[in-house]
Amino acid sequence: MIRTVLVMLALTAATIGATAATTDAPADEYFGPFKYSAISVRSKITALGRSYRERWSDDASILHDAGLVESSFRVWAQKYPKDRWLAPTAYHLAQLYQELQTADARAHARAMYELLAKNYPSSKEAHVARLRLQQGFPALHAESPVAPTPNPYARSTPSPEPSASNTPAATTPPSAQPSTSPPQTPTAPPTATPSPKP
Repeated sequence: MIRTVLVMLALTAATIGATAATTDAPADEYFGPFKYSAISVRSKITALGRSYRERWSDDASILHDAGLVESSFRVWAQKYPKDRWLAPTAYHLAQLYQELQTADARAHARAMYELLAKNYPSSKEAHVARLRLQQGFPALHAESPVAPTPNPYARSTPSPEPSASNTPAATTPPSAQPSTSPPQTPTAPPTATPSPKP
């Protein structure tokens, strides 16, 4: 009897584990035209956010790249609608769109918040999305200019030019001909002679 109960519990656990394993996308499955994995989608949203905050790219470029990431996100969501990472990723993408200071980006942010509220209504991200939709977005504001991505290999200060005083003196190269003078033999240092005793 106990053995039968244990076998039934093991089978139930295996079934639940298999069901849970199929609800999340595997790490090595790729989605959309650019073949981003679920991990890549999340990483690229983070990278685009940093690029915006550091002002390495303009809003139009970031919006374009975010659209490519969103296309992979939507294919992933269609194939694995119960994946537990979909709601946090959609919220992260909506926040990125909201940060950009263009009306087009705000329209994308609204669409992502609406997707969250509709498709993942019981998630905490959907709750925050509903609040954001009720409160509206902050007003658009001016941004700092875009700066190029810093080169980690660039010198911070130019190296000083060598001056004439720092240049070593030129030396004459050794002659290929043997010397005609006889070799010098070292001389012994002069020895002190004892002084005569008085």
